[in-house]
Amino acid sequence: MAIYIYIKNYILYEDYGHTLQELKGKDTVHVVTMMKKVTFKVTCSMLFGLPDGKEKDALLEDFTITLKGSWAIPLDFPGTIFRKALQARERINTVITEFVRRRKKEMEESEGRSREDIISCFLLLRDADESLLEVEIVDNIVSLIKASHDTAAIVLTLLLRHLARDTHVYDTVLEEHKEIIKTTEGKVEKLGWNDVQKMKYTWRVAQELMRVTPPVFGNVKKTTKDISYGGFDIPKGWQLFWVACATHMDEKIFPEPEKFDPSRFENPTKSVLPYTYLPFGAGPRDCPGVDFARIEMLLIIHHLITNYKWTEMIPNEALTREPMPYPAMGLPIKLHPRRDTINST
Repeated sequence: MAIYIYIKNYILYEDYGHTLQELKGKDTVHVVTMMKKVTFKVTCSMLFGLPDGKEKDALLEDFTITLKGSWAIPLDFPGTIFRKALQARERINTVITEFVRRRKKEMEESEGRSREDIISCFLLLRDADESLLEVEIVDNIVSLIKASHDTAAIVLTLLLRHLARDTHVYDTVLEEHKEIIKTTEGKVEKLGWNDVQKMKYTWRVAQELMRVTPPVFGNVKKTTKDISYGGFDIPKGWQLFWVACATHMDEKIFPEPEKFDPSRFENPTKSVLPYTYLPFGAGPRDCPGVDFARIEMLLIIHHLITNYKWTEMIPNEALTREPMPYPAMGLPIKLHPRRDTINST
């Protein structure tokens, strides 16, 4: 809970300008490239207080390599994508471990006073009266980066793509954010946690997009006991591959699954059965960064939709998976600054 209290305050008040700074002076932009940079920039700032520079660029490149390697054929030979991904993960661990040790030393020298970043929060957390192990902190940080960077960048890209195509959804999302602006007088610094909680329709649109086009199409799980399923006996210890579309597009679970309908998620605890909606996994091993990713996505959309309209430069651009779903040409869009700009930057 302490981690998410920190996330709420930090991302609400510190990192708002990133998206609009990326767009200032531009009339066209490739959404995939922009979203990857913006989400990674915010994440590194929140986790490490890491400024822009070569170190951040190298980390982004290594995370991109590990993503490609996560679905590669597991051949650990020189030159293979899998080998490159293993090497990239080692570099990531080395960099983050160094950050953790550096921050721990700073805190010891300052008699426990911490900087405002997640590494410091993890170092202050205690589990059953014991501090988290260094390896646990590193693994948690890597998980947060993956969720807040890769997944958020994908969903934001798909969201901008859908808003450009669906006038009704765009107008409804815009009206929701106009109402929020009324309470904040259009000033970024007045936007608070309660305002983010009011972005209900925007989040339902994102949820429906993740149902139709899951950011991660599946994953591997290991059976913890012998089971029988679909006429097959599956021994304990076997690895199974589950795919999200098996339930996301099942008409018994989601009626008219081909229809885009954000209202499915108006009351998800009643309308969505457990373990059937899986963009972030489910159960005790679901994605630990989902809350941060949600906040990040909502705030970026808030800034974009209150300052711009946009149109696709390549109509009906196809999606490709490498391994996650991205527009094949990077979704180039033309920006149209709103004449009735309702937000202050």
